[in-house]
Amino acid sequence: MAPAESVPFRVSCIRRSVHCICDDQSEMTDYQHLTVDELLHLAEDREQLTAEACLALDAELNRRRLSPSDIDAYRRESEAADKAEKMKRVVRFYIHNVGLGKKFLGRTNRHRDPSGLFEQYDATLWFVVLWLPIFPIATYTVRRDLERWWGGVSASGEIALERHARNWEQILLTWVKAASVLLALRLTFLLLEHHPEWLRHLP
Repeated sequence: MAPAESVPFRVSCIRRSVHCICDDQSEMTDYQHLTVDELLHLAEDREQLTAEACLALDAELNRRRLSPSDIDAYRRESEAADKAEKMKRVVRFYIHNVGLGKKFLGRTNRHRDPSGLFEQYDATLWFVVLWLPIFPIATYTVRRDLERWWGGVSASGEIALERHARNWEQILLTWVKAASVLLALRLTFLLLEHHPEWLRHLP
């Protein structure tokens, strides 16, 4: 069985096919060959059609008993698909080996689904350099999957669900933690510099 297409992928395919129809509408005003989704998308963008094409479109909509509520429902589905695709693109650049790129840091309003399969929380998306938070981009509601492994729980697959205004309390706390780590590293370096004999006692 072929894998099911995602909604964003299906909508993008529909848009490409409908754009081709719009480009060639002077010779194509019979819409009986279109799928329901293609027809609804065309109805959503009817301002791009000629008067003759609009008449043919309305006739086909009536023939298939598709109402304005069906067009509105399709529009809402398209908007949701667009939003989902934008959220998927939120975090796509991060080089783990050098700690460079965009990364979610901080967790507030955290709660786990009763099924134990995933959890949601608010986190801030940062641009990080050498694993250090440099610039807060935005705060998002994030979902990540949970898997049981050797008696514990591992998390993977962070997905941004909704964007919010920056949570400055969370941002300041992240900066304080990063500064504390830098300070601890600096103090450790100074101590080892003044007491190099300590290194000989390390295992």
